[in-house]
Amino acid sequence: MWRISLWSVRHYWALFAGTFVALALGVALIGVSASALAATWAVPASGGGPSVTLTDGTGTARTLSGGDVDMGGVQSVLAMAGVVSAFVTVFVIAGTCAFGIALRRRDMGLLRLVGAGGPQVRRMVLGESLAVAVPAALVGCALAAVSAPVAVEALDGTGLSPVALRPGPLLWPLVFAAGSGLLMAVLGMLAASRRAARVRPTEALREADLDARTMTAGRGGTGALALVTGAVMVALAPGAGSEAATPLALFGTMALAVAATLLGPVYLPPLLRLMALPLRWADPVAGRLAAESVRTSRRRTASLVGPVLAILSIVGVFTTVLSTTGAATEADDRARTVAQLVVEPARGGALPADVVAAVRADQRVAAVSAPAALEVAVAGPHSVWKEQAAVADPAALARTHRITVVDGSLGPLRPGTVAVSREFADWYGHRAGSTVTYGLFGGEPVEARVVAVLDGGSAVPPLLLPPGARGAAPAPARAAVLLDRGAAGSAREVAADLTARVGADRVRAVPSAEWLGRASTDQDRLNRLVLAVLTVPASLYALIAVAGTLVMAYSRRGREVAGMRMLGVSAAQVRRMALWETLSTSLLGVGIAAAVVTVGARAYRGALTVFGGEAPLRVEWGMLGALTAACVAVGVLVSLAATGRLLRHVSVATVTSRQ
Repeated sequence: MWRISLWSVRHYWALFAGTFVALALGVALIGVSASALAATWAVPASGGGPSVTLTDGTGTARTLSGGDVDMGGVQSVLAMAGVVSAFVTVFVIAGTCAFGIALRRRDMGLLRLVGAGGPQVRRMVLGESLAVAVPAALVGCALAAVSAPVAVEALDGTGLSPVALRPGPLLWPLVFAAGSGLLMAVLGMLAASRRAARVRPTEALREADLDARTMTAGRGGTGALALVTGAVMVALAPGAGSEAATPLALFGTMALAVAATLLGPVYLPPLLRLMALPLRWADPVAGRLAAESVRTSRRRTASLVGPVLAILSIVGVFTTVLSTTGAATEADDRARTVAQLVVEPARGGALPADVVAAVRADQRVAAVSAPAALEVAVAGPHSVWKEQAAVADPAALARTHRITVVDGSLGPLRPGTVAVSREFADWYGHRAGSTVTYGLFGGEPVEARVVAVLDGGSAVPPLLLPPGARGAAPAPARAAVLLDRGAAGSAREVAADLTARVGADRVRAVPSAEWLGRASTDQDRLNRLVLAVLTVPASLYALIAVAGTLVMAYSRRGREVAGMRMLGVSAAQVRRMALWETLSTSLLGVGIAAAVVTVGARAYRGALTVFGGEAPLRVEWGMLGALTAACVAVGVLVSLAATGRLLRHVSVATVTSRQ
């Protein structure tokens, strides 16, 4: 069967070209992601800074260093990018393999007719997958080897990494990428080969190429399982809290996208018929042909909708979740900020103590909060970890920000006491009166009693420490200033006067709304960088997959086009038919993706809290609009080009000859 596999790949090169390109680019995408992760792992973790030793609840002493380089942020971004790339790659390759087998159903029937058994057909299909997958994996590794150093340098230029990244060894990332690609190809073809082995000779000779048993038990069962899984995850997201809601919303939406694709042959034809009703009136011949084509060729229709649905769903939910998180944080900060001014150093760095004292001494100032942020080590029941903390006065912080006391009492912190945020208390099971063991780097462990659990959003760090714990903590980066009633209405004039009195070369006082707007702009810029790393490579790959699927579909439509030409359909009408087909399938994929993303995004927004209101839903319309336009443009261009090629080569003889 190996010879037949090789002959089949050579003969049906147009069908296998799409699989080859999808697999080669998928391997390259995985290889580049793995190489970038390897570059972050190669960064030395220890920075040689001061350390502290704490004992966790099991009695194990653990030492953490304050000079350690934290690569967790960029590694999380790259890991999410890998998840996006892997999801799109598996989605495309599995769909491409299944579509290729469906297009050759008649050929499988002829093989069965001449005596080939089911196991032989399966071996032939697996041989085809190896004949395509091995060279595709090699080409993908070559592309990854060339692209990985460029990608690492580009990632280093974004500023997401706290230290400079350098390309590392490529051997193991490429081995991982090649192995992943071969595994995906074999598994995709293995699933498709089972269906090919069950083809009956008379059934294949009697039925249409694509319409026979489009909804198998396996496809329907998998689609139903994905639908139930996604629905449960999305339903649980609103009450799960912001941290747990993120994976629930993301993976729940991805499961719904898988379900929508697998169950496509059931619901897509009726929807497309409704969409085609205006076409029947506006363009009776081409519109009717397009409507009947998408109605009868259900598997082809689902395969054309699938890539558009997949990439828009995954990009849409990731961008919406990240943007909505930023929008909710910004809205919460604005709602909680009572202080009218923010005072910060003119040239960056820390705010000197004499400046804070001078601001407090001003008669127009009612309260000043200036938390000094620092990193501490915290001991838990089973581990020791780093946590963000601040040396601050909770009472002053509660005057400049709207803070709710969830448990305990609000007042100045004394040595041996701490206040914790509501999120920290919920996550680690603390309450007023419980004990927290922490340590400053370069110091000794401290056992402190929790006197208050505070709900203050980003204004309250996980741990608030008393002034005596300052130690090696830096000075505050900024101060929030609450003005008295007489000066509150002229905040901008007071800001200018404070800046002039303290020294414009030392500090800058600005209205809180202006400062929050500038901080939001900086955060939005960082979010866009993260979104670019997450989605751009996978989006480009998906666009190529859309083109490959269309090429595969049109490679088997020569007889169909020739039959229409023989019956008197003009070349212009055939082209318009292809245009209407592509537009309807692409736009339907966009609509379904929008519905899936809306469900996931609304569930995620329900888990976010904003003081005194509802979390806003922010959508990256520019990015999603550009991706939608690209999907439609690629589909239209490829379909028209493929139709033109068929029109140039088909003849009446094609109708009576076997493809």
